[in-house]
Amino acid sequence: MSTNQNNSDNKFMRLAFKKASEHLGSTKENPSVGCIIVKNGSIVSSGVTSINGRPHAEINALKSNKNSFASTLYTTLEPCVHYGKTSPCINQILKKKISRVCYPILDCDKRTHNKAESILKKNKIKVKIGILKKKLKFFIKVIFCHKKITSCLFLMLKLLFPKIIFL
Repeated sequence: MSTNQNNSDNKFMRLAFKKASEHLGSTKENPSVGCIIVKNGSIVSSGVTSINGRPHAEINALKSNKNSFASTLYTTLEPCVHYGKTSPCINQILKKKISRVCYPILDCDKRTHNKAESILKKNKIKVKIGILKKKLKFFIKVIFCHKKITSCLFLMLKLLFPKIIFL
């Protein structure tokens, strides 16, 4: 992978995290995820997890873009693969013919954890995991994966979020 590609990946993933910050604390049991869709080096769509947790960021980004064919999707968390209150985001990613999917960490939900990559690759979609992982792993694990966070810690991390992602 070229340095230019890595720089672009980092740039678009930072934008996805900025998008995720829009609904922090407003998505009930779901994490606030950001999603950016890029085609030919330009952002063609973006989405964030809706207030109350549904629809997910990937669905919001995909539905506002008519032509996702051969695009790269950057999402701040592994796309869900399980049926719950909604159908899996991965189904829409496959349907829209996305060619590449990038995310920094695996979902801690056992129904999805470490399952998206194999489904995507089986469908000939390139996958890159770990973009900005070192800088954001702590933030993601605390905010996104732990359901019981003291309000003081949550507020402190929410205030630090913009500083963390742009370090």
